[in-house]
Parts: sequence; C-alpha cells; structure tokens
Amino acid sequence: MTDDERADLDALLAAALRLAQREIEQVAAFDPFVLVVGSDGRMLSAEIDTSQLGRYPESEELAQAATEQLAGLAASVRATALTVTTRLAKERSDAIEVRLDHRAGTSLVVIMPFKRPKFGGRIEYGDTTSFRGAHEVWPS
Repeated sequence: MTDDERADLDALLAAALRLAQREIEQVAAFDPFVLVVGSDGRMLSAEIDTSQLGRYPESEELAQAATEQLAGLAASVRATALTVTTRLAKERSDAIEVRLDHRAGTSLVVIMPFKRPKFGGRIEYGDTTSFRGAHEVWPS
C-alpha cells in the first residue's frame, strides 16, 4: 500500500468511525452511509439512492445499493468507505463495519465492536480489527 492510499483510507476510516459513533450515541442506530475521497483529494459524503428499494429496506439491501452506486462513481473518486452496523454472533456484540476500497487496489473491512450499557452509562467500544476486503467498487 502506498503512502497516498494509506492516507486516503486512514482519513476515511477516522471520519466513518467518528460519524458512526456519534449516530450510535445520539439515536442508538444508523442507516448505512457513504464517504468518498474525490479525485481532487477532498472528502465528501454521498447520498445512497433508495428509490429503487422497498419501503423499509434491510441494512444489507442498502449496502448493496450503495456499493452499486459507488461503482458508478468510480471514475470520479479515488477511495470509498461504506459504513454499516453488523452483529458479531460469536462475541454477542454489535459492531461498526467500515468497508474501504481504493482505486489503486487496496480493499479492507474494519470492524469495531461496541456494547450498549444495560442501565445508563456509556457505550463501550472495542479495538478495531481489519481484514482484506472484496474489491467491489473497482473489481479486479
């Protein structure tokens, strides 16, 4: 991974985790959302077009629609981050999942588990774990 790729993906990851944590703490959940680094290096949020989905789409349906829409933007962006909530069955924990993709070839999935307090208190966030992801926006 080049320094430029790392800088783009690090910036996207930091922003995605910050936004997801804010949403979880304010409204307890969030719909999938997208951030991109444009060809000019600016970070932008992108709206997910849900007009072709049902009235109450599932989170994975939204994620699939977002991935397809990001592929359509591939010529004008250099990196993408799709952020969703997921459930870690083995750990019995919810998690923030950030799917990062860079046009230079790097694709990662970063997971940050979190636990809601039973009675008041603060949400506890675990350590992030990263895995090689599927290169979906710029398929090989």
